[in-house]
Amino acid sequence: MKGTVIALGTFDGVHLGHRRIIKDTVSYARRRGLLSVATTFDPHPQQFIVPERGLRLLTTLMERKELLSDLGIGRVKVFKFNKALQKLSYTEFVSKYLVKGLNVQTVFVGFDHAFGRGRAGNVGELRRLGKKIGFGVKMVRPVKLRHTAIKSSIIRELIARGDFNRAIRYLGHSYRLTGKVVRGERRGRTLGFPTANLKLDEHKLIPQHGVYAGTALGRRCVVNIGARPTFGADGVAIEVHIPGYSGDLYGKTIAVELVKKIRNEIQFPDVRELKEQILKDIAISRKVML
Repeated sequence: MKGTVIALGTFDGVHLGHRRIIKDTVSYARRRGLLSVATTFDPHPQQFIVPERGLRLLTTLMERKELLSDLGIGRVKVFKFNKALQKLSYTEFVSKYLVKGLNVQTVFVGFDHAFGRGRAGNVGELRRLGKKIGFGVKMVRPVKLRHTAIKSSIIRELIARGDFNRAIRYLGHSYRLTGKVVRGERRGRTLGFPTANLKLDEHKLIPQHGVYAGTALGRRCVVNIGARPTFGADGVAIEVHIPGYSGDLYGKTIAVELVKKIRNEIQFPDVRELKEQILKDIAISRKVML
């Protein structure tokens, strides 16, 4: 097959640091007439190796592939992470999958990336292997904000503890929620604000309860994530209100792009105050930079 330039990693979130790796890979490949390839793993290696940690992901596999493709990558290679792959040394992985499988000419890799059995394959080892087998290695330095190197783990922590707007700055793009529209309790419709209720992938990291501004179906929207305390409801619901939209979305899969957290979840004393706040939320969302 055609020679390739590979961005090696899992790339959950496709954050600012990842984007630098991908853009450098795409640019390098185009200048040399080679195919740019980004790797990823499904499930995420941590989900397979330490399932008890209950890792939640910034991106589903589909979202990750879409974000990588949007950056101009020629191909996304998904490796199924299983026991056989876990047992491979980094030399075996490179030889079998990158050299023989993808005809790699150059590998782009993050400064702290490690892979293979026991995570023994770091940048230094990869360079030594490249000299031996015959491929180049380009290490991409970290992207930092306020002296902090951007990592997926940091962004997950920010989202989990409610610092959503800072997480968005680290991502460098909106936070995508892709889900199937399912039937809810239709309370939004009775209030005059119909919503699409999303069912997400079970491994998706859901932001803390609150109200968010974003886009869906090419329109501005307001998204409520929470337990709907005003109605004494249980469980987490993701309700998307798209002002002015009247189409039937039941059963369809849609992508919602969260851009900014507007406020925390509030329990209102009555429905009248809730409706007044929803109107305020919609007004605020219209002023959010997209």
